[in-house]
Amino acid sequence: MNRSFFSKLALRNIKSNKQIYLPYVFASIATVAMFYMMVALMGNKFVQTRNASLPMMFTLGAVVIGVFSFLFILYTNSFLIKRRKKEIGLYAILGMKKTHVSRILTIESVVTSSFSILIGLIVGHLLGELAFLILNYVLKFGVKMSFPLTLNAVLITIGLFVLIFLVTLIYNITQVTFSNPIQLIKGKQTGESEPKSSIFLFILSLLLIGSGYYMALTIKDPVDAMIYFLLAVLLVIAGTYFLFISGSIFILKALKKNKKLYYRPSPFISISGMLYRMKQNAAGLANITILATMVIVVVSTTLAVFMGIQGTLNNLYPYENKITYFTDVNKEEKLKEIQKETEKLGLEVTGTESYTSYTLPTQLEDNELIIGDKVDYSSRETMYVDIIVQEDYEKMTNQSIDLASDEMLVYNLKGNEDFSTLLMGEATYQIKSISKSPIKTKGDEAVNSPTIFVVESMEELQAIMDYEDQVSENEYPFTMEAMISWNTTGIQEQKKSYSKKLDEILSDREGSFYESKELFSDELYNMNGGFLFLGIFLGLLFVFGAALITYFKQVSEGYDDREKFQIMQKVGLDKHTIRKTTRLQIIWMFLLPLVIAVIHVAFAFPIIQKMLLLFNVVDTPLVFWCFAGVIVGYSVIYGIIYQVTSKVYYSIVK
Repeated sequence: MNRSFFSKLALRNIKSNKQIYLPYVFASIATVAMFYMMVALMGNKFVQTRNASLPMMFTLGAVVIGVFSFLFILYTNSFLIKRRKKEIGLYAILGMKKTHVSRILTIESVVTSSFSILIGLIVGHLLGELAFLILNYVLKFGVKMSFPLTLNAVLITIGLFVLIFLVTLIYNITQVTFSNPIQLIKGKQTGESEPKSSIFLFILSLLLIGSGYYMALTIKDPVDAMIYFLLAVLLVIAGTYFLFISGSIFILKALKKNKKLYYRPSPFISISGMLYRMKQNAAGLANITILATMVIVVVSTTLAVFMGIQGTLNNLYPYENKITYFTDVNKEEKLKEIQKETEKLGLEVTGTESYTSYTLPTQLEDNELIIGDKVDYSSRETMYVDIIVQEDYEKMTNQSIDLASDEMLVYNLKGNEDFSTLLMGEATYQIKSISKSPIKTKGDEAVNSPTIFVVESMEELQAIMDYEDQVSENEYPFTMEAMISWNTTGIQEQKKSYSKKLDEILSDREGSFYESKELFSDELYNMNGGFLFLGIFLGLLFVFGAALITYFKQVSEGYDDREKFQIMQKVGLDKHTIRKTTRLQIIWMFLLPLVIAVIHVAFAFPIIQKMLLLFNVVDTPLVFWCFAGVIVGYSVIYGIIYQVTSKVYYSIVK
């Protein structure tokens, strides 16, 4: 037999089996496209300019989709080879050697995999460009977004899928090598033995998911939330797979033991059918659950960041304008200069806040503040204390206080154990705690709100600075800073024009730094709009993956169930009962991933809320309604997907 014979036979096999090859090739193309788009986003310039952590997040996403691609293609390939076992067995009976059959399978694999990778790369790039164009038009960013073809992404994609298709080829060849012709001919009809329920896997799944939930519920610090979120996600993903593999079998066997429920036509067919295929279904259902969770979390989080922009601006800038002088200045004179400059530009100054502060890095041990070289700046225990004087405190709060030189007002002291004295070097201060920050720009709503000390006079503040200078050999010591914040009259356009002109005037002055709420607003909308775009892009990607798994699962189950239902029709089972039976099975498969995904999201909500604090999103009701809206929206889309795919299933079965 020459090579052309095997090539012609392989191509004829693909053509004659197009009914099962087309879904397989389509699934492979879609999977390649998904992975390529994710890898391309890792090095995308638009992504890199949004936030330094985004490339790492997309790297994690690429790993997740890579694992998903491996499992999904193995799953679809197992369906393909199962449908072709009879054909392969006939080759052996007709005298063809196993090496010849292996060669035919190799040629078929090379053709389908090469075609899938090539078309997948083209489709992935075109879809990426289309998505960027559409979202760029809809969201109207100031920065142009592009999706260029990247050689690294192409090579990584080709490398991964060559490996995946090689594994599937080895699996197919082993199916031929270790089976005799009679087994192959009967392979399609060979049923699975009833899966055994593993109490170990079931308990392990509960422990893994419980550990992830515990971390999500107990972590309080936003930075810790960012660090441990990935670990919690991995624990829940592993637990979800084990839960579907073991827990679903427990439930089905429990239903089977309920004689009143089980020994009725529809439940009997549905429960027994799902029980015998649950090993295969479990992986698909777990994948759908994880993808659904990803869609809800990613889209909801980025939507909350975008919708919370105004709250973020109000949190960062309680006043519209702020100027920081990196030295002690006469604040009254500077404020008069600002008022004159504002009047020249046609507006008036309204509310103001001004104070002088000194930032002191320190650590707290018992009731003693450690200052100078003993402070470990890399430690999470390091506090940055802002020290202000009584005079500024009284102006900002409109409250008169009576402080002695050895007394201090303290706000938000980390590790406070309600002690009444505080040691700082050789000085001992009597502590008076206050519950509200005197500085609006560093108030209770601020993320990582700093500790604030109020001392009696500038002389006392200078004494603290002198002591810190003595015990510290820091090459770049902290300095005293004067801050002036203010609002102005006028409409938004006037305020924006005012901010731009004032920025031009003040930018030439050394020793000061001007900030504007209006100017930062454009930058924040641009940046957070980019997050929203990326969230929508990933959400669409994950929805597509869930739809793909659902469709292929319905097709494979339809072919598995068709002959069984045909036999049942011959023995008297009417079409109404068949439709009712399939509806029960479809509802079961539809609700389970969605319900578990919503439970995962509910437990993940606290840790996500903590991470959002790092983006200065402090509006908890807004975050909640973003999650609720996305859950409802995804449920509708998921319902449509299942309606469409269930019709495919029923058309195959009947």
